Amino acid sequence: MRARYIRSGLILLALAPAATLAWGGDCKFSANRAGGVDAQGVEKVVIRAAAGDLKVVGGARNVRIEARGTACASSQDLLDQTQISVRREGNTVYVETGMPQDNMGGGWLLGRSSYAYIDAGIALPSNIAVDAIDSSGDAEFEDLHSLTLQDSSGDLEIERIAGLADIGDSSGDLELEDVGSVRLRDSSGDIEVERVRGDVEIENDSSGDIRIVNTGGNVRIVNDSSGNIRVEDVKGGVTVDTDSSGDIYAGRVTGDFTVNRDGSGSIEHESISGRVNLPNNRRDGVE
Repeated sequence: MRARYIRSGLILLALAPAATLAWGGDCKFSANRAGGVDAQGVEKVVIRAAAGDLKVVGGARNVRIEARGTACASSQDLLDQTQISVRREGNTVYVETGMPQDNMGGGWLLGRSSYAYIDAGIALPSNIAVDAIDSSGDAEFEDLHSLTLQDSSGDLEIERIAGLADIGDSSGDLELEDVGSVRLRDSSGDIEVERVRGDVEIENDSSGDIRIVNTGGNVRIVNDSSGNIRVEDVKGGVTVDTDSSGDIYAGRVTGDFTVNRDGSGSIEHESISGRVNLPNNRRDGVE
C-alpha cells in the first residue's frame, strides 16, 4: 500500500506546475495548495476550476483523489482567498478551486493591477467518471473512465478516455485522441479528433476547422457555421446535416457519405464504400 501512495505522490509532482505559472512571469505572491481524500467507493469526481491551467490524470493504481496546485495573486489578501478544496459527499468527490472573484463577478484579472489564479493538477483512479467545469486557462485530461466537460476558454487536450467524452467548449483549440465516443459543442477554435472507437457527433461548431481521423463508428456533424471539414478512415457513415461555409472532404469511408445542406465551399470525396448523397447543386462531388 505504501508503494501506491508513493506512486501517487510522484504523479502529483509531475502535475504540479510549481516552476512556471501559466498566466505570465509575474507572480508577486504565491503559495502551494493541496487536498485529497480516499477513493474507495467513489463513483464520480466533480471538478469546478476557476482561472488557471488544469491537468487531470487517471491512474489504474491510484487509491486516492489528490489535488495540488500553485496559487498566484497580486496581494497576500487575494492569495489567502485562492484555495483548493476537496470534499466527499456520499459516492461523489468535489474538487474546487476557490477564488476571490467568485464573489465579485469578475474574471482572473480583478482590476488594473489586481489578479489571482491557481494552476492545478488532479490525480484520481482511472475507473471514476469525471464531470468538470473549467473557467479559463489551458486544460488537459488523460486516462479517465468518462468525461463530461464545459470549458469557457483556453486550449483543450483530451486523451485516452475509455467511454464517452461529452464536451462543450466556448473558445480555444481542441484535441481529442484515443476515446470511446465523442459528443461535442464548440463555439470557436480548431477541432482535431483521432482514434475514436465508437461514434463522433458534433452538435454545433461556430468557427474553426474540423478534422476527424480513424473512427470505428459513425461521424455526424449536425451544424457547422464556418471552417473546413475533413473526415478520413471511418468504419461507419459520415453525415453533415448543415454546413454554411468552408470545404468538405471525406475519404475512405465504409458506410454512406451524406451532405444534406451546404452553403458554400467545395465537397470532395474518395473511396466511399456506401452511397454518396449530396445536395442538388453539389451532385458532381465538387463545387
